[in-house]
Amino acid sequence: MRPTPLLVAILFSAACAREPGPADAAVDVPPQQVTITATDFGFQLPDTPVHAGLTTLALVNQGSEIHHASLVHLKDGKTMNDFMAALQAGGPLPAWAVAVGGPNAAPPAGEANATLMLEPGSYVVACFIPSPDGVPHIAKGMITGMEVQPATGPVGALPAGDIQLTLLDYSFAFSQPPTAGTHTFTVTNEGKEVHEVVLVQLAPGMTAEQVGAWIEGGEQGPPPGLPVGGLSGMSPGQVNNFTATLEPGTYGLLCFVPGPDGAPHFAHGMAVTFTVS
Repeated sequence: MRPTPLLVAILFSAACAREPGPADAAVDVPPQQVTITATDFGFQLPDTPVHAGLTTLALVNQGSEIHHASLVHLKDGKTMNDFMAALQAGGPLPAWAVAVGGPNAAPPAGEANATLMLEPGSYVVACFIPSPDGVPHIAKGMITGMEVQPATGPVGALPAGDIQLTLLDYSFAFSQPPTAGTHTFTVTNEGKEVHEVVLVQLAPGMTAEQVGAWIEGGEQGPPPGLPVGGLSGMSPGQVNNFTATLEPGTYGLLCFVPGPDGAPHFAHGMAVTFTVS
């Protein structure tokens, strides 16, 4: 998540249901469970090894601010220092840094989840959400490394959720309108840029754009909505699942990832408000 001016119209379109490649295989091995604890401003990873394969990441927020866990797979022997240098240089992520998703936007005392396929190798886990002072949490030290070991047994397949959510340049597309209840969303990035999805339950009369304006304004006054799920930045072609329980009401989807012009994607139309009944 990243603040920016909101000058866009809402785009909410339906897409034909599709299933990612991994969902075609039989799912007979449950995902490994990995809990990541977030504080102001750091992460605590499990003491036990994390192995490659189907993995559910549970983000538990013990901090006083909203946090997410954005995973980036570092390839070609690159390190966290290389990653930080690339961020400081600006521009899009280099080819060796692949944003693979992760749990997005857990409120204080709340949780978020993501299920994805992890490859062996080195990762960084970072929080890019800004504090009310406008400084992203990663700049306050909220980044750590994570090593994923090779799988030691059979690996399950990513199951297809009951709702398919497609990320495009710059819009969201549902396979069907979400209804009240618990849903598993299979999210596929079919765009050419990194995208994320932040699912927000809105206060009465509020819109997704007002959530962004509130963050941009330093989180002054009552929040226009609270995050209830979503996925952190995903490179093109990445597929993650997340599960969320929706109560009847109004919700928003936003992408805060900055584009080539520096403006977040929701400034280009990647924000939508919809009603769940």
